[in-house]
Amino acid sequence: MLRRFSWIVGFLVVFQFGCGGGTLKQSRPEPVSSGTPSANISISPASATVGSPDLTLTIAGSSTFTFRQGGVHYSTVVWAQDGIDTPLLTTFVNSSQLTATAPAALLVSPTNATVHVEIWDRVEGARVATSTSVPFQVLLTPVPSPSISSISPSTTGAGSPDVTITIDGANFGHYRHFIWSTAFWVTNGNLHDTGIRLQTTIVNNSQLTAVIPATLLENPVSVQIVVMNGDVMGMSDGYFGYPRSNAVSFEVTP
Repeated sequence: MLRRFSWIVGFLVVFQFGCGGGTLKQSRPEPVSSGTPSANISISPASATVGSPDLTLTIAGSSTFTFRQGGVHYSTVVWAQDGIDTPLLTTFVNSSQLTATAPAALLVSPTNATVHVEIWDRVEGARVATSTSVPFQVLLTPVPSPSISSISPSTTGAGSPDVTITIDGANFGHYRHFIWSTAFWVTNGNLHDTGIRLQTTIVNNSQLTAVIPATLLENPVSVQIVVMNGDVMGMSDGYFGYPRSNAVSFEVTP
C-alpha cells in the first residue's frame, strides 16, 4: 500500500514538472478591441440640402467588403433613418462600386441618416453580408446676407402719400418657409427695437420694391432702410439671428 501511494505521488510530481516547469501559470484574458470599426464603404456625396431633387449616390467598396451581383447574389444600398430602413434603387457597376438613387422624398427636411450596403441571396431570400454604416446629412441651405447698393427715390417731402422705393442689391429672395427678404424702416439703426416692416415685393435676386406708408412720411425725419432675410412672422424673437443688409439713408424733407 505504501509503495502504491509513493508511485502515485511520483507520477504527479513528474507530470507537473513536465507540463509547467514546476510553477503554476495563471491564464491571461485575451485583449479586447475597443472603438468603432473603420468603415468598409464610402459614399459621395455625403450630404444634400433640404428640397434637393432625386440624388445619385456613388458607393465605393473596399478590400474588406466587395459588392456582388449575378448568380444568386445581389447588392442593395439601404438608407436608414429614425429606425426605418429604405432600400434604394441600386445599380451594380463593379465589385467595388455601386450607384443608388436617394429620392427627393427623403430630402424634404433636415436629418441625420446612414447608408449601408446589404448583400442578399435571392434563392434563400436571406441577407448574407452587411457593410458598416456611413453617415449622410440633409442640411438646410444657409441663408445668405443681403446687401443694398442703392435705393430710389432716397428722399421725399413731408406729407407725401405712400411712396414705393426700388432697392437694388444682392442676395434677395424667398429661401424657405417664412424666410424671405423684407425691407424695414429703422429710425435709430436698431432693427430689433425700432424696425418697422414695409410691404415688400421680391422682383428678383438683385431687386426689391417696398412701400413706405404715408403715416411714416408726415414729418421731416432721417431714417435707414435695411433688408433682412428672415422669418418676418416670428415677431416674438425680435428678428435676432437673421442675416441683414447694410443700412442706407432715406430722408423725409421739410
